[in-house]
Amino acid sequence: MDIGILRRDGRTDAFFDGTAAERLMIRHCAECDVHLAPDATSCPGCGDEDPGWARASGDASLVSWTVTHGRPAEDGTVPEPALLALVELDEGPWLYTRLAVARAALREGLPLTAAYVHPDEGESYLLFTERGSVG
Repeated sequence: MDIGILRRDGRTDAFFDGTAAERLMIRHCAECDVHLAPDATSCPGCGDEDPGWARASGDASLVSWTVTHGRPAEDGTVPEPALLALVELDEGPWLYTRLAVARAALREGLPLTAAYVHPDEGESYLLFTERGSVG
């Protein structure tokens, strides 16, 4: 399923600079030494309203997932279903993402690793694959 064209908005520059270079960037509060999701706007511990950025390992575990089905196109073709997931990064934050995993392999706690897609137009984006899989 096509996700459309992603565009950065100024607040997401560090994240998209990272995905373009195949690095997962997440927020990090230096004061609390806690990692936060990339979309965090402040630290819940100390209230810092501009936590910095840090490189994450790219490893995660599957928390939950769903399968979404797109609408048929005018020509009758049906898009492939998309797997949407909630993953827990090894650094702690949870992240909403897409999966590139065989549906039969899906299970809570499945070890995952970050992969990057570089479309012809728009920003590079992140998805997760099964850790140790070839491809």
